[in-house]
Amino acid sequence: MESTWETRDLRVLDAVVRSFDEQDSAEIPDAETFAKITGMDSSQVGRAVRALSPRFIRTGPGLGGLTEVPIMGITDEARQAVGQWPSPQVWVDRLVQALHEAAEREPDPERKGRLRAMAEGLGGFARDVAVGVLSGGITQTMGSS
Repeated sequence: MESTWETRDLRVLDAVVRSFDEQDSAEIPDAETFAKITGMDSSQVGRAVRALSPRFIRTGPGLGGLTEVPIMGITDEARQAVGQWPSPQVWVDRLVQALHEAAEREPDPERKGRLRAMAEGLGGFARDVAVGVLSGGITQTMGSS
């Protein structure tokens, strides 16, 4: 079975999260709403909504077909999945990318090599350690508030 995350689900989820973040109206959106926003077929959006619920999207009772399911809200995990609320994994990935970019701009070959080595290290086993440290720090910070 082919993955639908990148080609369908993530695109729909991103549109839904953005909509709820920017929403000023009392209108409850459905798949048709996000088909217009994403330029995707409404049945594809309906299947994405079904796949994303309840982990990422909160839906109401359906009014018929897949395209008529009201989208009532989003979860915190949805915001993390699209990068609106970065997770520890996203922070580490951003750090690795920044190290790669810094290495590309660095004129000194020795420093360039060190930056690349740091990026490669954080991209491997050390990534899991860094994610764990960040996760623990976030949990402690949130718990002490």
